Amino acid sequence: MNKRSISVLSVLIVLIAVPGWSQTCQSREEIAAADRTAIENTAQQLFEQSARGDADSIRTNSVPSLQSSFNGIAGAVNDNKDALSGAKPQIRTAFLLDTGATPSPDGRFYCGVYSGNGMASNGAEFDLPGLAAGKYAVVIQDVVGSKGPYAFSTVLQQMNGWKLAGLQIRPESAYGHDGIWYLERARDYKNKGQNHNAWFFYATSWDLMAPVRFMETKLLGKINEELTSVQPKDIPSGNPVSYIVNGKTYSITEMSVLHTQNTFDLAIKYSVPSTADFNATQADARNLANAYVAQYPELKDAFNNVWAHAIDPSGGDVPGLVNLEQATN
Repeated sequence: MNKRSISVLSVLIVLIAVPGWSQTCQSREEIAAADRTAIENTAQQLFEQSARGDADSIRTNSVPSLQSSFNGIAGAVNDNKDALSGAKPQIRTAFLLDTGATPSPDGRFYCGVYSGNGMASNGAEFDLPGLAAGKYAVVIQDVVGSKGPYAFSTVLQQMNGWKLAGLQIRPESAYGHDGIWYLERARDYKNKGQNHNAWFFYATSWDLMAPVRFMETKLLGKINEELTSVQPKDIPSGNPVSYIVNGKTYSITEMSVLHTQNTFDLAIKYSVPSTADFNATQADARNLANAYVAQYPELKDAFNNVWAHAIDPSGGDVPGLVNLEQATN
């Protein structure tokens, strides 16, 4: 499974009764030189501390509300230390966000040039609802280390100096390929009418090319548009979907891609009342995985394995595995 990618954004929710918003966003080229230097130096220092696994120093340089709930950040730093250690970061871009005195409740910031054709290629949109009034910065660094390319992205808040308010560490390759490769394969699958493979490859492409989940660019918007156009009805999107196998109805809650350097797998999660009988539950999970592969044999072209996870109300998780190399025999 790919490394845990943790996003923790510390915010203070402010209720605003006065209409009219004055939020602004400056791209890296527009930020005053002194501010840009301070922002980027802080982001680079946070990277160096993360590469050393120095969670204590990161916590000291965080906003107070993040210091009091720091386990997510500490976990992300620990999980990704090997990927960052010895790597040379390169700042890709930075943005300076100012909420003004009356922040918009939706927290939407538009950065760069917009025209009748929409967002410019170097523009961005950020969706950060609930931000307290103040100044924030988003700094994205590209990192290439022993485990491949990663995006190291920090959200900073101006509080007597720039302090960490959020962190995401995300891989930019899966199974040896980058997001553009997955986008091209997704379009190939779409042209073949293999919408399940297409949807999962579009989703993987978006995931690898989005440095943070609350950001949209022109390319990410295009990928999302194409992904939405091919989504099969039996892939859940927010709400569970019913899937019937041999007269039994399964409530599928989530379908996602799991990838390492050596495997590219599909995971299916579904709800069950109990997982107390492990053997019976595991057999049932395998039945679901086998049935899904039998209905959509195209999956054999795209994935190494399919995992079905039976999840009970207490969080119990019993997986059933189908190896697709075996399934093709």
